[in-house]
Amino acid sequence: MKPTRTLAVLAAVAALTGLAACSTVAPNDEVGLYYMQGPSDGDEFGFCIDPSKAGDFEWNNEVIFLPTNLRTWVIANQDGADSKDTITVSAKPEEGQPSGVQVNVWTKTNFKLNTYCDKNGGVVRQFWETIGHRYNANTEDGWKKMLLAEFVPTQQKIIADVVRQYSADDLVANKNGIRTVAQTDVGKALAVEFNRITGGPFFCGPSFNRASSECPLLELSIINVEFSDPGIQQARNEKQKAIELGAAKVAAAEAEARALVAEAQGKADAAAKLDALYRSPGWLELQKKITEMNGLIEACKVAKECRLIVGADGNLIMA
Repeated sequence: MKPTRTLAVLAAVAALTGLAACSTVAPNDEVGLYYMQGPSDGDEFGFCIDPSKAGDFEWNNEVIFLPTNLRTWVIANQDGADSKDTITVSAKPEEGQPSGVQVNVWTKTNFKLNTYCDKNGGVVRQFWETIGHRYNANTEDGWKKMLLAEFVPTQQKIIADVVRQYSADDLVANKNGIRTVAQTDVGKALAVEFNRITGGPFFCGPSFNRASSECPLLELSIINVEFSDPGIQQARNEKQKAIELGAAKVAAAEAEARALVAEAQGKADAAAKLDALYRSPGWLELQKKITEMNGLIEACKVAKECRLIVGADGNLIMA
């Protein structure tokens, strides 16, 4: 946000040159609120000066410039964050527990100031006169002070209220995209609470179009969620490690058991096949023939003259 733009210098020039009026141009990312000031005018709103447009003014009057561009507010424990005061919240208690585990929630919020203006000044005039003027929100320092005083505490409260509805483990792991659900819930609740606290629909989502007073929900993203106590995270890590090691051992044991079962089954199948062979008529007939042949051989051994001849059918014939 650029510092407050007043017309003091231009008014002095106008006075020196004898001019009663002049003009000013609003930057392309700011809207101007023209106020007529002085003994006769007091401090009366005149009109809005649209971005990149020129507006006439008279000396001793003032133009307040407010941003129309996209604004962000990052709460994170990192360089470049607007606030490092991480939101610490007690999550949903686990079954049988009186309270939930504390988690740190880091967020990024994208929003636009509601700069809708009609002939009476619209929402942007309401914003300036209700809350902006109090903090000099048309300056960088004033803008930040306003957000720290009005925007951030409300955001922290709503996030805490919403996060309490979810378990810490689910949020940390972003189980089933639970953070997206939480973000949506936070955005809806923020819109209601901001209107109540500040007195109007002053902070809108990135899709806000200043041609209309309609104020879309601002866009809040949960950047990260971590256990506040590092010991809990370590315990979760060790638990998961034990689970995975146990699963690996079970898998190895199951594989070994399957191998033993397969081996035993193979032996059983082989034994069954061998048993079936031994019981088959062909095997029994073969054994009978072998026995007969062995008898002939033994008989031939004791005979004085004996010859064994293999017949055409492969059987022994003693001659």
